[in-house]
This record gives sequence, C-alpha cells and structure tokens, in this order.
Amino acid sequence: MTVEGGMVLRDLIRDAAAAGLALPHSPYWYGVTIGGLLATGAHGSSLWGKGSAVHEYVVGMRIVTPAPASQGFAVVRVLGAQHPDLDAAKVSLGVLGVVSQVTLELQPMFKRSVTFLERDDSDLAAEVAVWGHQHEFGDMTWLPRLGKVIYREDDRVHVSSPGDGLNDYIGFRSFPTIGLFIARVAEEHLQEDSTGNDMARCLAAGVLPPAFQSRAYGFTNDGSSFTGYPVVGYQHRMQASGGCVDGKERNNNNLLLLSSSCPWDPRVRSLFFYNSGFSVALSKAPALVADMQRLRDLNPRAMCSLDAKMGVLIRYVGASSAYLGKTEDSVEFDFTYYRSHVHGRPRAHSDVIDELEQMALRKYGAVPHWGKNRNFAFHGAAGKHAKASEFLRVKERYDPDGIFSSEWSDQVLGVDGSPNIAHKGCAIDGLCICSHDSHCAPEQGYFCRPGKVYTEARVCSSFVQPTPHRDHRHDL
Repeated sequence: MTVEGGMVLRDLIRDAAAAGLALPHSPYWYGVTIGGLLATGAHGSSLWGKGSAVHEYVVGMRIVTPAPASQGFAVVRVLGAQHPDLDAAKVSLGVLGVVSQVTLELQPMFKRSVTFLERDDSDLAAEVAVWGHQHEFGDMTWLPRLGKVIYREDDRVHVSSPGDGLNDYIGFRSFPTIGLFIARVAEEHLQEDSTGNDMARCLAAGVLPPAFQSRAYGFTNDGSSFTGYPVVGYQHRMQASGGCVDGKERNNNNLLLLSSSCPWDPRVRSLFFYNSGFSVALSKAPALVADMQRLRDLNPRAMCSLDAKMGVLIRYVGASSAYLGKTEDSVEFDFTYYRSHVHGRPRAHSDVIDELEQMALRKYGAVPHWGKNRNFAFHGAAGKHAKASEFLRVKERYDPDGIFSSEWSDQVLGVDGSPNIAHKGCAIDGLCICSHDSHCAPEQGYFCRPGKVYTEARVCSSFVQPTPHRDHRHDL
C-alpha cells in the first residue's frame, strides 16, 4: 500500500482494512503521521517475525531532497526495496529530505485476542526476558509503588474467530477540559511540595490503576460494552486508538473550558508531563529491572509519580536493518511523569526518576527513543548505533548544505556540539546531568548528589528526608 508521508496512521489502518489488509504493527496512538512515526522509529510491541517497528514493513519510499539550481533546486529520489539507501531513509529524524510517499508491506486481515492479567512483581526480572517470546503482541505495565505488573496476553487468532472487539484506550479519550484543569491544579500542589506530602501523593496515584482496570483499559467486546476476557477483534480495531483526535475542532478558544480535550491539549493548562523512552538489549533487561526494583525498595513512595501516570510501559522491539534502528532485540521502557510549567522548578523525588534513566542509559547502554526524552539522554546516542556513520554519509549526499538539519539534529547525531546544555538549574529540566550544585536548585534545597543504587549517577537530591513510616503499598 502506497501512501503520502502526511497521512495519519488512523486513516492508513482503516483504509487498509477496507481492502481486507492489515498493518501488522504500529504505535498504540494513531494520531501520528506516517512520515513522523517513521522518522522517529515508532513501534508497537513484538519480537516475532520482523518485530514491532513500523519501518520494518517499508518496501519503498519517495524523498524530495535539495539540488543545485541547474537541477531545479530539488530532486525526487525513488528508493525501492533493493535500494542501498532505503535502510538510511526508514529512520531519518527528517534530516534527509521530505518524505513524499511510503510503500508498506501489509498482511491479510487477522484478529487478535487480548487478556490483561495482574500479578505481583516478584518475578518481573525473570518474566521480562521471556514474555515477548511467549505472546506475539505482548507487553507489560509495571506499577512499581504498588508492586504490581499488568501482563498483556495478546496474540494473533484466525480471522474466523468470533468477536468484534475494540480498543478505545481510556488515556487517549477526550475528557472535560474543566476536569483536566482541576486535575492539573491538584497535581501541581502535590508534586511541587517536597516537604512530606508523600502519603497524599501516593493516595492520589492509587486512584488511576484500579479505575482503568475496572473498565478493561478501554477495551470492549463489541465496540460498546465489556463482558469479559479475552477480547477478540480485527487488527485495525485492536492495534491502536486515539479517541480524542476524532473530536470536532473548536473554533472559539473561549469555549475550551466548556468542551472536551485531549489530556495534553496545549491550548489549556491541562496535564503536562515528561515522556522518557529507552531500549535495552533483551539480554540486559533482567538485570536492569532488578536494579530498578532495588531502588524502589529503598523508598517505595518515591515511585508514586510513575504509578500516577499508569506506571512503566514495557514493550518489545526487534533488531533492525535500519541504520538508526535497534541493533539487537530489545526491551523498551517508557516513563511518563509530572513536569512543571516553570523552568527550574523541582518536582518531588525527581532524583529517583533521574537515577533510573541514567542507570539504563549509562550502566546498561540503553538507546533513547528518537521521538521522546530530555536532552541529556541523547548525549552520545548516535554512537550507540553501529551504522550511524553510514547514515551520516547518506545525509551528506542527500543534503550537503544541511537545509533539513537543525542545531538540535546536529547535536543529537554528533555532527556538531552536544545536546547537553549546562547552565544554572539545567539538571532539573533534564538539559544536563548535574556536576555542580548550581545545576540543581540549591536555593530550594536540591543539590547534586550520587545515586542511591547506581552511585555513578548524578542527580538533584533534596536534603529533606521523609519521616519514618510504615509501607502502605498494600493498603492502597
């Protein structure tokens, strides 16, 4: 199927389904363009076959690149399945040129069977190494504060299997804007107070997981109601969702608070957060999880900010031939957590999240997701891809004057400079890893200190220590 680069994923999977075909893998959010998701290496969850990255199913591209005036200032490059530059163009960060068309290899329509299981996390380190091999589309959601893991049993079944299930994930639906505004105000009050509100933060964080669980995370058996697992449905109804992008556009901004919005709508002061994503070699994932659990066990309440955003999403991505793709079978960890609207303002227990990220990136050689993360995660990222130098050679041929490059892309790709930005308070916003107290917020009681489990980490820690308490994890 050949589509334009600006086509939205939602429309691609619907149009393919109308022809009896299916895109075998996609990210879970369908409000992204094909060109954009390819540029950043977006993926679902699978180690089976070619893996879960959409770019693995690209068999052709048309790219418009700069050219001299004698050639009309632009040239259209047609990259077929055997073209040597296709593996560079599949994941390009947008620096090669304009993606005009993409040809994808699809499959005959099939169905999926989904069941969510909740267990304690005592064997998570062992399970993370095998779950991706046991279920074609399986993933995990770890709730570290609660000590729980939500396992997604997700497998392909024959198209004749009964069921017309639908994935309408709750977190991607529209919500009353006034409710989002109120939720944000409450979150600011809890997250920007580091002086002993841990119990309140954890009580608030404990509301969302059971609410999502009781509503089957938005899955229904027939498109309207949930009657029990497994939920069986056609691939195009199960692979991705994004209900809030289907809402009608509002022309009067004065009516925003009286309408519904995506939870992250930038036009109103609604939810605002960081999203960090990085992949670790499958062989190293169990040790990373064990270290994460050790850090959690030192102070479980410090993890409430992750539980408040539905925990740590754990997915699987296969090795890729793309120059900037995964070099080996990997486990992807996604963190979502609170972000202040004010630069340099600390959030509660920010040192724990920062240590988790540095532990993954530095100790375990994790590779950052190209479409997520704060600045410091990209330092040296290109060097973790074995064929990064080959990608840069293609970039030089396609765009020698750097028309499609930016200061940011040059820094991330190691062409010029570093994505680290060192100045007062830079570590609070993830622009750097602190090396001096001034990189934190000493005037607010946050100083640059070693990590607690990964002692080579450098994080902004508050001197305010929580009072001794009983672990209320199981009371919630």
